[in-house]
This record gives sequence, C-alpha cells and structure tokens, in this order.
Amino acid sequence: MSTFSAKTALLGLLAGGLLFSSCQKHDVAAPNPAAPEAMPVRPLTGAERNTVTSANDFAFQAFGALRAATPADNICISPLSISAALTMAYNGADGSTKAAMKQTLGFQPLTDLQINEAFQSLFALLGGLDPKVTFTTGNSIWVGQQYQLQAPFVQTNQQYFGATVQPVAFGVPATTALINNWVNTQTQGKITSILNGTNPNDVMYLINALYFKGAWTYRFDPQNTRPGSFFYENGTSATKSFMSLTTGRYRRYRDAQQLVVDLPYGNRRFSMTLVVPQGQNTLASVAGRLTNSQLNAWLAATDSTGLELRLPKFQLAYEQKLNAMLTQLGMGVAFSGQANFGRMLAGGSSGLAISEVKHKTFLDVNEDGTEAAAVTSVGIVVTSLPQPTFVDRPFLFLIREKSTGSILFMGQMTNP
Repeated sequence: MSTFSAKTALLGLLAGGLLFSSCQKHDVAAPNPAAPEAMPVRPLTGAERNTVTSANDFAFQAFGALRAATPADNICISPLSISAALTMAYNGADGSTKAAMKQTLGFQPLTDLQINEAFQSLFALLGGLDPKVTFTTGNSIWVGQQYQLQAPFVQTNQQYFGATVQPVAFGVPATTALINNWVNTQTQGKITSILNGTNPNDVMYLINALYFKGAWTYRFDPQNTRPGSFFYENGTSATKSFMSLTTGRYRRYRDAQQLVVDLPYGNRRFSMTLVVPQGQNTLASVAGRLTNSQLNAWLAATDSTGLELRLPKFQLAYEQKLNAMLTQLGMGVAFSGQANFGRMLAGGSSGLAISEVKHKTFLDVNEDGTEAAAVTSVGIVVTSLPQPTFVDRPFLFLIREKSTGSILFMGQMTNP
C-alpha cells in the first residue's frame, strides 16, 4: 500500500471528530489574495475510496450511538482521537478481541501494517496542510513499573504513533498528576486532566491527545457581532451572541429538510460543516439521516455564496465514558473477562482487559476561527487478579544456606 493510500484510509475521521471536514473537491470559493487556494490532490482510487468509507462509518456510528443516549445534550467527539488510542491497544490484542476491535473501528480490509502506516502518514499530513491551521497530536503509554512490555508492541506504537512509554507507580497521586500534566501540555491547556486517579491494580493507560486551531478563511468582524434569538426545539428561545460574516464566501445547500453550510479555514483544506434542520424537521430527524454518503451528497450539492452568514459564538467542554457505546458497536469482548491482549506484556498477559475508555473534548468557535482539543484514554487492568498466598495455619519453617544446602534453623509455628 502506498503512503498516500494509507493516509487516506483514516483522513475522513476528522469530519465527525472535531466537526470539521476536509472537502477539497467542493471548496471553490472566489479567490482571495489573503487566502490562497490549496493545491489539488489526485483523485482517490476505488480501493482508497472504500477505505475512507469504512473509516468514516465509525465516526457516524459512534456519534449516532452517543446522541441516542443523550439526545438533548451538547456533544463533541473526536473519532480520530478515539480511534488512535484504541489502535495502540489493538496492537496488543489477539484472537477474537483483535477481530472485534478491527471490525468496530472500520479497519477492514486493511492489514495491521496498513492500519499503523495510515495513522503515521495521516498525522504527518494533517500537521502540514495549511499554515493558518495548527494541528498537533501526541500519544503516550503509561505502564505499571512492575510490568515489562513485549518489544513488538512497544516498537509498533513508537514507530507509527510516536508514543512515549513511561513506567510509573499506579495508585499514588504523583502518577495521576504526571499523566494529567502531559495531557495539559499536549492540548495547550484546553484540557487539563483525563484521570481522576489511579489504583495499584492498573496495568496501563494508552492516551491520545489532539489539538486544532484554525483561522477562518474569511474572518468575522467582531464589530458586527450582535445579540440575537436562538430558538430551542421546545418552543422557547434565548438571547445569544451572533457573529456576522458579510464580506466572505462559503458553501451552502438548502432544501425543505435541512440547511448545510460549509465554512472554510485558511487555504480551505479544513472547514466546519453545519447541518441545520429546516421547517418542522427536528435535530433528531436530521441526525437520523446523517451518514457518510448523505453528507457527501449534501456537500456535492452546495454552491458558493456571499450571502450574509449569522452564526452563534459558542464554547463547550464534553466528557464521556465510551464503554457502552463501543460495546454497542461490537467491541464488548475487549471489556470482558474473555478479552485477549496477549501481545502486550512480556511473560504472558492473560487476564488483561480494557477497564475504561474515557474521552474529553474542548471546542471554542469565535470571530477569528476555531480552537479545539481532544483526549482519549484507554485503561488496561487485570481481570482476574492472582489470589494472595496466605500462610494462615500452623506451619514448618527452615532457615537454610542455599549454596551448601546447610539447614541453620528448623522448626514449626503453631501459634504465632
């Protein structure tokens, strides 16, 4: 598989993950000297298109499952971050656990090498597409200092994810602080922590962090920001701050059911895509139609427009435990006593399972652009801890010198 083919395999994950889509094919707004057009990219092959589709499916399925659980809540997820953290764990999985994770993450029919190469090239690609967009990612593995990791597991995650591997003592506050400080640094202070604490039974945490900051291609003038009414589905309304774009261009499609707006950043490699219900349609009805193919159809129907755009400023912080969602999508075995992560620890690692997949995001949309961050942690624990050795009845004892076999003392203890 070529480098380009590998990196396109997961490129579409950003669309659902940070609410941005990279839609080079349709971004044809009028030229702007201050915002040069991105260079064109060669068309995808049939195999590459199939790979992008399978990768995107995870994004939409994950969002759909989370939305079904809390339909009235603000939600913001990064499927790219979730997938990256889980893929590091996938590199230590085996048997039916590995198959379930591969199916859930939409990696069929890629090989393990292609999956890892895809992340490596994708992260490199996204970091250099646009000088007006900052995209950084970091990966880390924190392992209990009493454990030794298998060399291939370490080498794969270091080579393709640039993962740092740090032995630590779980169960002490200093370790929690160390991991959270790493998260805070990787997200430019937008997400200050991911763990509330650790315990001595923890084996490992695999963590991905993403940071995005993009300037709009056409900036909203802060002097045009005004209060306006935001209408809720229950019939009530509230006053919010609305930005107004009066001199820029963006992509737009509207029918009786939804309004689609595609608003570009920088040189138009990245954009924010908004889907707004129209008429009597609800967010639930529109979300029910939101699939990879439907989004592509809407975007293909957009036209460039210079109509005034009014968009509320908003900021949100989101936190969610993803165990139930991932189980619903077919990965439940990874959380069970039947999990097989036999490629993680040296000397055999039966009895390991994922304890928790925790996800946090931050999103700030304002007149200048968008700043966003995401962190995903995958906790690994021992599912069946070895029973302690109890000396809880009368016993014999010997004190020996082992090299000569000499018995120095011998006796029994019947009442300690």
